[in-house]
Amino acid sequence: MKQGKCKLCEKEGELQESHLLPAAVYRMCRSENEEIADPVGILNDPKIKAFRVYQSSRQITGQVLCHSCEQTLNSDGEDWVLPNLSTLQGFPLFEKLKKIKPEIAEEDLAVYACTKVPEIRTDALAHFAIGVFWKAGVYDWQTGRGPLRLEFGSYTEEMRKFLLGVGAFPLHAYLIINVVPPSYPTISAYLPCPSKAFEFPFYSFYVPGVEFMLTLGEATPNFLRAFCISTNSQRPVMSSPSTAQFIGKRFAEAFESGHVPKKLAGRLQEIRAKKN
Repeated sequence: MKQGKCKLCEKEGELQESHLLPAAVYRMCRSENEEIADPVGILNDPKIKAFRVYQSSRQITGQVLCHSCEQTLNSDGEDWVLPNLSTLQGFPLFEKLKKIKPEIAEEDLAVYACTKVPEIRTDALAHFAIGVFWKAGVYDWQTGRGPLRLEFGSYTEEMRKFLLGVGAFPLHAYLIINVVPPSYPTISAYLPCPSKAFEFPFYSFYVPGVEFMLTLGEATPNFLRAFCISTNSQRPVMSSPSTAQFIGKRFAEAFESGHVPKKLAGRLQEIRAKKN
């Protein structure tokens, strides 16, 4: 550990080895039977202009926070969120949602009002999500495939104050949460990233069973604002297989284009043959 200024409290002290995504998420994504022990990931590789599958046990870390601020992120968000994520044994967050009828129910979309489920800590979900997004914007995270750092402008400081409990949820920021039904098990994760598909700033990351999406600015359309878990008084949470379908499609594209390490492709084929 080294001495330096903590990015969150901005005090000088001993910095911890902080994770961009919690270490527990990496453990969730590891194979229990160790046929493919290290997590399998996917990224959009600009060099080949296509999606590429890779396998790595590397955890994205950096000396960012002091011990006290690490504990703040743990106690205010991670300690509740992580045990409620999806695993092969169950999905506690989804089971809590299913206790009530959705406010909106369509073929591939349900929207639940979490105010009707007091045991769902929407404050922890918001704190966890903003904590991950904020960390992605204050440090050059070394991923092994180039640095990762998002640009949030003035929102970075508003996020910091919110995480410390000395400021409100950032104005004109909208946090949307999608819970993937366990019938579409996607025990994987992807790092915070921007999207160029919209005319306003849009970012997302995924941990097992839950996608967190963040839009910034007054250009955010009203239909997205309505789904914000922090500004809508009903504290809505979506449930849709769209995230799982998106991830599955990208994996399929990578396999079809041949952008998969030969050793990994062979192992996956062996496992598929066993199941069949």
